[in-house]
Amino acid sequence: MRRIPFGRKKPSRQWIKKAEGLLAELEAAVDADARNKIIDQNKAVWGELKEWLLKHSHGKCWFSEVKEGFSHWDVEHYRPKKSARDEDGTEHDGYWWLAFDWENFRICGNAGNRKKGTFFPLRPGCPRIGPKGDIRHEEPLLLDPVDDHDPTLLFFSIEGRAVAAPHVKDDWEKARVQYSIDRYNLDFSQLMDKRRTVWDTCWNTIREYRRELALYHKDPRNLIARDRATQACKQLRTMAKDDVELSAVARACMQSAGDKYLDGILRTL
Repeated sequence: MRRIPFGRKKPSRQWIKKAEGLLAELEAAVDADARNKIIDQNKAVWGELKEWLLKHSHGKCWFSEVKEGFSHWDVEHYRPKKSARDEDGTEHDGYWWLAFDWENFRICGNAGNRKKGTFFPLRPGCPRIGPKGDIRHEEPLLLDPVDDHDPTLLFFSIEGRAVAAPHVKDDWEKARVQYSIDRYNLDFSQLMDKRRTVWDTCWNTIREYRRELALYHKDPRNLIARDRATQACKQLRTMAKDDVELSAVARACMQSAGDKYLDGILRTL
């Protein structure tokens, strides 16, 4: 998971007007059944933004960071629209007023979206916010790729598993990471296989970079070693760019090496 720079651009004015009209219908509906009917009859509306949403992530799933291997893409509602379930399965009213709010949309592979379903637990004791309320008062258990802070909590292991980042010490943040890994299906077998491949490629490139750099430092006249180190550095930079599949795994691999030169590469991306 990498942070998605969301919100810089809005959907077309035509789409927004359509969404505003549907929100007015939802607000005027007599009960939950009537609201759900409106939502069900207009599922295609958020699907219209799929390609627009994918552009924010360079065609990658916002949660798994892959382009393939996590099934086809869904436009997922971060806050569920018709019902919201606690960790134990207890159901609450959904965030129906956000059903056509583009800022509540995320792109998620079907393998993750199906498992997430309508689960949206909050921190124990945290009240759920109703229509017209300020959702910033909620503390969700699920990580959000749009949040500036949340993606920094997730890291990856040499085995291809999603894990909490080394700096995460807070019990609540650890719980958020573990629950999100499970609920978003982030250790899906095909996904882990892809991560292992990226990690192995990145680690081999790191070894080459270190070896050639050491040869050049030993003998500054060895310009072949310097060039090879430069090429390896270029490959590492490419693997860590935000438009590359599983770049967060490559970054985790580089960070895990504890090398000041690799840290320098990451700082200058």
